Amino acid sequence: MLPANRWWILVSIFFRQDLSLRLRHFLSALLCFSVCAAAYGTVPKRPRYEVVAYVMAPQPGALLDPTTIAAAKLTRINYAFFMLKDGVISERRDHDGDNLRALVSLKQQNPQLQVILSVGGGSGSAGFSEMASTAEGRKKFVDSAMAMIERFNLDGIDVDWEYPGYTHTAGMKVGPEDKQNYTLVLRDLRRRFDREEKPLGRQLVTSSATGATQKWLDNTEMGKAAKWMTSVNMMCYDWYSAREKNTGHDSPLYTNPQDPKQISIDDAVKMNLKAGVLRRKLVIGVPFYGRRWTGVGPANHGLWQPVTGKGSDILFWQVAPLVNANGFVRYWDPVAEAPYLYNAQSGTFITYNDAEAEKARTAYVRRHHLGGIMFWQYSGDPDNILLDAINSGFAQH
Repeated sequence: MLPANRWWILVSIFFRQDLSLRLRHFLSALLCFSVCAAAYGTVPKRPRYEVVAYVMAPQPGALLDPTTIAAAKLTRINYAFFMLKDGVISERRDHDGDNLRALVSLKQQNPQLQVILSVGGGSGSAGFSEMASTAEGRKKFVDSAMAMIERFNLDGIDVDWEYPGYTHTAGMKVGPEDKQNYTLVLRDLRRRFDREEKPLGRQLVTSSATGATQKWLDNTEMGKAAKWMTSVNMMCYDWYSAREKNTGHDSPLYTNPQDPKQISIDDAVKMNLKAGVLRRKLVIGVPFYGRRWTGVGPANHGLWQPVTGKGSDILFWQVAPLVNANGFVRYWDPVAEAPYLYNAQSGTFITYNDAEAEKARTAYVRRHHLGGIMFWQYSGDPDNILLDAINSGFAQH
């Protein structure tokens, strides 16, 4: 900083100059400020709310067509998934590297877009417990993360460990020590990224796809772990799977007192805040798919009713043509702020999210000063009906 008397000398000289010279100096100073600001990562400014898309190949091992992705409507893409192989981040299927490069190319359309590599997933989290159990294992993982970032020009890593301390996958190793080790993985990753950001010339993201239940919180130290994360991507879905014995909302915004499971996005947010997670880091995950059950009785238009038939997954683009057509009637739960379809003739019930539901969730994010919305996954809504609702919801602020 210049002493006050020297600043006064400079100001005096400036105003003694003729107007054209003053203008040239002003423009030069403005250009210098812009260049310096860009060098320190303040230009361009990040959007106020994140819109995070998980993107997969159309088929396992297939090539992605980047022209099918509306890059301008997203702030971040998480490519799903890479895996751990001997503790190192590795490609899971053919063309994973090609697909990452295709997604990175979308930055030409949207310079603010961040492309993140997501590691793990529901059936791909084998090896996390073993890797995280030692400092050497974590270093090996972090080194491989940096290698991937440099190789593909990425903006960060998403740790999708499903789940520390418990699992739904037979044969996957977990243990009580995962609770602390999950935090240590994110800590070591963040510390390395902090050192690497300046040489790379860009910010690096550390995020994690997290459970949105009390069981997840019981098996993690979210208050500590979140300190090392850019975003906490809460998976606020899969609360009613295709195997359920009664119907329900897969991703309700608020808890309906009649819901046997008594769970909602609002509850998940409150639990995470109580655990010590900052509001601005919480990103609400919503589904671009639904659940369909047959053999459902007509009481309450099928909601909260026993299921005697089969359950299955159904993507949003498959649901949309059924709304108020082919015997299906759309209903709205004003408590949960969630839509559902019921066909009294076939006894078929469908839970899903539509544009009205997504706008309600963006309003919730704005009202509670949260970080944004994440969705699983992009191909469920190829016409961008839900994505447009999310964008317009945030644009209203």
